Amino acid sequence: MTPTILIRADASLSIGSGHVMRCRTLARELRRRGAYVTFLCRRQPCDLISLLEQEFSVLALPELPLSATPSPEGEPLHGRQLHSAWLGCSQDQDAADCLQALAKAGIRSASWLVMDHYGLDATWEIHLLAGLAAAAPPRLLVIDDLADRPHQADLLLDQNFFAEATEGRYAGLVPEQCRQLLGPHYALLGPHYAQLHPLVPPRTELRRVLVFFGGVDPSNLTVQALGALLAPELAHLAVDVVLGLQSPHRQAVAELVARRPHTTLYDPLPSLAGLIARADLAIGAGGATTWERACLGLPSLVVAIADNQLPFAVALDQVGAIQLLGDVASVFAEQIVQALLPALQGPWPRACGHGLTDGWGAARVVTALLGLEPPLQLRPATAADEALLLRWANNPDVRANSFSPAPISPADHQRWFRAGLADANLLLLIASDAQGCPLGQIRFDRQPQPAVEAPREAMIDLSLDRCARGQGLATELVRLGLQAMEQHWGPGTEAVAEVLAGNTASQATFVRAGFAVEVIPLVPPPSRTATRWRWRPAASPCSAMPPAG
Repeated sequence: MTPTILIRADASLSIGSGHVMRCRTLARELRRRGAYVTFLCRRQPCDLISLLEQEFSVLALPELPLSATPSPEGEPLHGRQLHSAWLGCSQDQDAADCLQALAKAGIRSASWLVMDHYGLDATWEIHLLAGLAAAAPPRLLVIDDLADRPHQADLLLDQNFFAEATEGRYAGLVPEQCRQLLGPHYALLGPHYAQLHPLVPPRTELRRVLVFFGGVDPSNLTVQALGALLAPELAHLAVDVVLGLQSPHRQAVAELVARRPHTTLYDPLPSLAGLIARADLAIGAGGATTWERACLGLPSLVVAIADNQLPFAVALDQVGAIQLLGDVASVFAEQIVQALLPALQGPWPRACGHGLTDGWGAARVVTALLGLEPPLQLRPATAADEALLLRWANNPDVRANSFSPAPISPADHQRWFRAGLADANLLLLIASDAQGCPLGQIRFDRQPQPAVEAPREAMIDLSLDRCARGQGLATELVRLGLQAMEQHWGPGTEAVAEVLAGNTASQATFVRAGFAVEVIPLVPPPSRTATRWRWRPAASPCSAMPPAG
């Protein structure tokens, strides 16, 4: 049965094009996986509905005047009040309009409802879910980055980075059972980024600069950046500029580009991946393009052009993933010059956030929505998997079920990982879907040959990405891993797992995979109660197990 997906997205330009672009990326991946996608968007002046209509069915809600008038106290609207004003009506009215449009189109049910709008919260979600509950009610994915209002979500996506605060921002705002996909690991990027992520070589010197502040750039930051790049000491740099034809500053930018040698002005492109891949440094905004630049390892000078960009831009600056110049009101050409000059002398390469995202975020989100794109397959880990494996290892759920619950430092992980790649007694495998999207890992650590005549043991460790849990994939991962272990070391190795008593999910996985519990005590005893499980090749049914459904 074809999954039906409804997406309520903000198609206005009041906050730029970010909502539409990330929802379009998600919709494209859903369509590739066989889903039927319908958008619900309210008509507004200069909206992007026509852009969506080029590819998808769009149910347009009637246009209403947007209210950005002062509050009753005479103060300008900010934050939650401003976002509600962008909706143009009450949440109940918006939900009623959505249900009316769906009924007129003959749509009375859906597999998933996706909501990406700063003006909507649990009030709207409850109303709409109830209106679609004639059969089985749809499940709800909320896309957000503000963490300022409650949601009734089954799944929540926030692709932004807030350092140590990332995991806890939605505490008390979503139901306890809501699965949260948090951070740029789940950033909604086009397919070119995952393809190019392992291929783009590290930058070695500054020769080419990419300037992009969005298609419209209402704050005219492109002119500020070009003014900086006109400085004589920067004249040798090649510069690529991207700006939309609808920008009010297009003519001024075109005149500056004509004055500056080695400079090219581009209209908006289907993808920035090509320009990002060939640039050595970017000057741009702190929105979704942040993750495109990070995926392809491009060092960036960043200006936060909206209030919601500043918190995660500060967090990225603090960990060295970008260089934050400031917000719109505080950045001028001379400041950009002063930031560029040190880059000419080095050190190089500059920090670029390359490990934040591998470009597979959209595929992971769709895996959470529709399940695995089969088959599950294994490949050997490579040096490019270092950041990915550290992220999985430091997932809070993984640490809570580990004998050593403290987070692993990047330095310690790097030493272990690089030694492990050269260790003949360590088999480290990455699990991926049919397209190559990494979804988990399984590791076998072969122990020294015992002094007495006994089978050699390999300690087993595995974990699944948060997007792939709850789908019955762990047993299939173990089955494939055991096959790979036998092929790698031969049939004389037994697999052993040590599992904390409270980790009932892993206990059940090893039962289904044909492991037998051992009654002997663990030596040395762990700090917490655990169970030891053993798999013996001759006794295990794993080789005959059918693939998980």
